[in-house]
Amino acid sequence: RSVRSGVCYIHRVMKRKRYTKADFAWVKWDAVDFKRIATDIIRRKKKSYATIRAILASERTFENTVYALEASDDQASDEMNRIGLLKEVSLNPKIRIAAGKIAETLHKKLVEIEFDPRMYAALKEYAKKKEKLHGPEKLLFEDMMKGYARMGFDLPKAKLAKLKANIKMLGKLSLEFDRNLNEYKDHILVTEAELDGLPESYRANLAKVGEKYKVTLTYPDAHPYMAGAHDEKRRRELLEKFARRGGSKNVAILKKMFRLRTENARLLGYPTYADYQTELRMAKSANNVWRFIKDLERRTKKQAAHDLAMLKTDKRRRTGDTKATVGAHDVAYLFKQIRKEKFNIDSDVVKEYFPFEHVKQATLNAYQKLLGVIFKRCSGVNLWHPDVQMYDVYDASDGYVSTFILDLYPREGKYGHAAAFEVTFGRREGNLYRAPLAAMVTNFPKPSTANPSLMSHGEVETFFHEFGHIMHFTLTKAHYSAQSGFNVAMDFVEAPSQMLENWVWDSGMLTRLSKHYKTGRPMRKDLIKRIIDARLFGEAWSVRSQLVLASLDLIIHTKGAKDPLALHAELSKKLMGIMLPKRQISIASFGHIAHGYDAGYYGYLWSKVYAEDMFSRFAKEGVLNPKTGADYRKWILEKGSSMEEMDLVRGFLKRAPNNKAFLKSIGS
Repeated sequence: RSVRSGVCYIHRVMKRKRYTKADFAWVKWDAVDFKRIATDIIRRKKKSYATIRAILASERTFENTVYALEASDDQASDEMNRIGLLKEVSLNPKIRIAAGKIAETLHKKLVEIEFDPRMYAALKEYAKKKEKLHGPEKLLFEDMMKGYARMGFDLPKAKLAKLKANIKMLGKLSLEFDRNLNEYKDHILVTEAELDGLPESYRANLAKVGEKYKVTLTYPDAHPYMAGAHDEKRRRELLEKFARRGGSKNVAILKKMFRLRTENARLLGYPTYADYQTELRMAKSANNVWRFIKDLERRTKKQAAHDLAMLKTDKRRRTGDTKATVGAHDVAYLFKQIRKEKFNIDSDVVKEYFPFEHVKQATLNAYQKLLGVIFKRCSGVNLWHPDVQMYDVYDASDGYVSTFILDLYPREGKYGHAAAFEVTFGRREGNLYRAPLAAMVTNFPKPSTANPSLMSHGEVETFFHEFGHIMHFTLTKAHYSAQSGFNVAMDFVEAPSQMLENWVWDSGMLTRLSKHYKTGRPMRKDLIKRIIDARLFGEAWSVRSQLVLASLDLIIHTKGAKDPLALHAELSKKLMGIMLPKRQISIASFGHIAHGYDAGYYGYLWSKVYAEDMFSRFAKEGVLNPKTGADYRKWILEKGSSMEEMDLVRGFLKRAPNNKAFLKSIGS
């Protein structure tokens, strides 16, 4: 607990209570429950704000003002997170729609309550007492003051009203965008011959329509087909459909969102929306992001040009057409074929060593060994689908820590990517610590007796990455929700997970992770060596593809774009030398730009600088070295943002961070 000692808070270990079956009644919430809960959230919020406002200026303390304001959202946050998760995973489309609608209603009403200048005045009254705060408390108060200042309370009434209205509308549009994307359906039908190039394990997972196979736009269907199918015509058809996910409605939604964000930034006195967003991130300004992007463009230009020439030459050789050009539908396919020939790596053969269940268990085992934790599968709790699994996390010496949920396989209407969803943020509550709870939602092919669900090496990497987010969230010891788990700067949030991707490029780990689905043997050493040797193959190209999206995001949020579709096509041509499909509206499925990573997509590359630097310590000391893992847990995973992110990295590395390891990782 936090014990008051003068004006300094001494943090001590607090008891954590395990979740029981009764704690998961929320998985059966319906529209009636949503309305009841929303009403209760609003009532409690108004009451807690009134209590804080009523305190006399002379009697204000950190506990009754700053902490009280922070804690006032805790229960509401839990409930809204549960509703938000049901919106993404419920089997019932009516529940998903109802959850989206109530989230929109709640957003509007909470904005109305939270835009209260009297709460800002209460914080200013506390500030006048000039109590000397330290550590997490100092950061919490400073961030709270910045947050209120950024809400525009110094604006004239008319401008403040406009800002509030815009924020409400942005919440509504964001939810509409998600709904359109999750509910979007399309597919292509292919013959047996048009599956040439794909393994039998892939076909076994496809639904059949008459004599043809149905290839949907879900990742387990679309990505392997784009990379493996020899039939160029069908690849092009699938990509054209894939590039229209979300539909034209989402394009219109994004255009409105871009306009509202720009208007809000100007109302608040920022030159651009990107400057507004980066102010609280590690980058600090849009100009710093531009310098970072331009530097990476320069460093990857030569290798990307070489890669494009290689792809073009290879396509002309394969097709016999000396004038053939490389289309967007060719890139994954050609890289796979060239990699197969250049390094003698057949990714379909590699898949045979990664049956899903073994990879899952081996990944969980690796994390347990590295971080000094124990995962225990929970039984007797019915969640939203029979396939969904739940685990308790125990410290090897200190007992129960947290709980996580795994929802791993695709379903109609379910969230279509891979992500970690917060359910309950870890936090102090009196003498207890609320145990964190998070859900990992992915779309890996479901294994069965007939089909073990073979994973690509890239999918194994994705599992490691997303589970890294789960560990970041559930191993937290931060005392305040705002600083808990992955509540860190948005351009650092990916770093812990990106660092852990390196494990699937380590020879010892690949031996542990692999088990041939027929023979049960681990991957051969010579194949492991070839996979590791091929790691940098296409890496510069991959960085350039990230730069396309990062530049698209940043241009929109600094200079603006009358036609974002044309801008995307222009950037793809400029940075990749690739023409996107003529009817593409890829931005309609760019969920990152709709929320969370708006003016922040650069963060994937920015955070990788710190990820690779942090991994340099594991590279020297051993990827499963428990002492290094304990240090990593202590400095990076447990602290959340209770310290500045740069200080966390310094603490773990025992030196100032640099970009040497990052540049090496991209072959620069």
